[in-house]
Amino acid sequence: MSNSLSSSSISLAQLAASVCLATTGYALWLIVYRLYLSPLARFPGPKLAALTKWYEAYFDLISKGGGQFPFEIRRMHEKYGPIVRINPFELHIDDADFYETIYSFNNKIDKMDDFQYRFNIPNATFSTPGAALHRLRRSALNPFFSLGRIRERSPQIQAHFDNISNRLSVEFADTDKIINLADMWACFSTDTVMEIAFARTSRLWSLPDFKSPLVFALQQKSEWTHVTLHFDWILLLISSLPNWLVKRMVAPMKPLLEFREVRLGNDPFVAFSLNLVLSLTNSLCWVIQDIGMHIDDVLGHRNLDAKQSAMPTLFHDILQSKLPPQELERDRLSDEALSVVGAGTETVSNALTVGTFHILNSPEVLEKLKKELNEAIPDPRTIPTWSELEKLPYLFAVVKEILRISYGDVERLSRINRTEAMIYKDWVIPAGVPVSMDAWHMHTNPEVFPEPDQFRPERWLDNPRDNTGRRPLTYHLVTFARGSRNCVGIHLAYAEIYIGLATLFRRHDLELFETTRRDVDFYREELKACPAPGSKGVRVKVKSIHSVEQAVL
Repeated sequence: MSNSLSSSSISLAQLAASVCLATTGYALWLIVYRLYLSPLARFPGPKLAALTKWYEAYFDLISKGGGQFPFEIRRMHEKYGPIVRINPFELHIDDADFYETIYSFNNKIDKMDDFQYRFNIPNATFSTPGAALHRLRRSALNPFFSLGRIRERSPQIQAHFDNISNRLSVEFADTDKIINLADMWACFSTDTVMEIAFARTSRLWSLPDFKSPLVFALQQKSEWTHVTLHFDWILLLISSLPNWLVKRMVAPMKPLLEFREVRLGNDPFVAFSLNLVLSLTNSLCWVIQDIGMHIDDVLGHRNLDAKQSAMPTLFHDILQSKLPPQELERDRLSDEALSVVGAGTETVSNALTVGTFHILNSPEVLEKLKKELNEAIPDPRTIPTWSELEKLPYLFAVVKEILRISYGDVERLSRINRTEAMIYKDWVIPAGVPVSMDAWHMHTNPEVFPEPDQFRPERWLDNPRDNTGRRPLTYHLVTFARGSRNCVGIHLAYAEIYIGLATLFRRHDLELFETTRRDVDFYREELKACPAPGSKGVRVKVKSIHSVEQAVL
């Protein structure tokens, strides 16, 4: 018996030693490969970043509370030059002239596979990694979000902000009530995209103090982006749990889980990420559930002619496209819907919030803008269409500067050319290597935008050229990215920004309340540029110039 136990102990010890030796050997091989043998070994950058993605994870999750990797990338460029290796697998470039090479319409450029499941909408066009499938799916969306179609919807967009404008006049003007502009603008952008894309009325504008559970849920989801990026197994773990267990673990998500069981399938993670600390109201659940019912309705009438519908939706267009049957399944359309709502809310509302602050914080800009709007819009009850507003030169300049200084998504956009090497100056980037740039580096390049931290709409007046004189300055504005994967809703975003700003500043006087640049300046990255912890947001008091009859939608 003792010999048997002794033999067993020796075997276990040998096994442990073998595992230890194998692990050590693998680690040493990985170090040697990544530092000396990898195709990226010759590119400059910190050795620790080349060794492990934990370097990136530290800045994403720990340093100053997380969201610091863009600033670390900038420090890398300052030390190593315009091309750096930011992790074992990826390069980042800081050169305004190279942006169009990476984000082009011509090259067959893929996204990294890691990003497909990051938001648990793997079948949405936004999440599609492969260029061919992305192009197919995108072709079904493009007509709906085309310039002409969005111009036709200008009255609807105006009506949504009229609802808000009326509340400002009746409920908030000349009172001590404080408005958080992020809440107000998010209600506007969400109501707009819900009605235009799905013909559904969310009426978030009517919520007390513009506090929307849906908007808050989307914000909570953004805060989880770095966790799910570095620990993607969390998605698999949560998705594998039965709903009844998740409901017990996270009680507030019960309403949305029950909704998804009925309408959008059994997917706990989506509910988890959208409803981490919050219980959706019955009315809001009804709105989201109504989208699911709308998908069912459209799928049940595949031959429905959109022209016969008083308000054709995105799904009418998709079903009339040339997509194959597998692309018209309910789960894929549900992913597309969630993607459109998320993307259609955050970028626009953040731009409008940051922009409104800078206008109010710059008396000369405010005076010039109001003067132009007063002259162009004699009757504040009748706001011109988006097409007409675009022709106002100072408003045009203000919008461009807002988009520059609010950045859009500040997270780097990684792209892969799997078939051809990229040439950057004297560097040959092998095919299959992810390469990235980002809007923050582009928009704060002092050679292109002198004094980039200053809000100066005048830089956009009189069709300016860039520092080389070869291109218009607008060439370097990449808030909505560029190329075949640029933002499909760019025209809708522009329409909302023009109409929202023109209406707000033509009809209302606002003053900032206990708000400084600290409340808008880029401190941490959560997809978008977020301010420092502790910020209460951009808050204002309102004085009304002219009331408008409510156009309830």
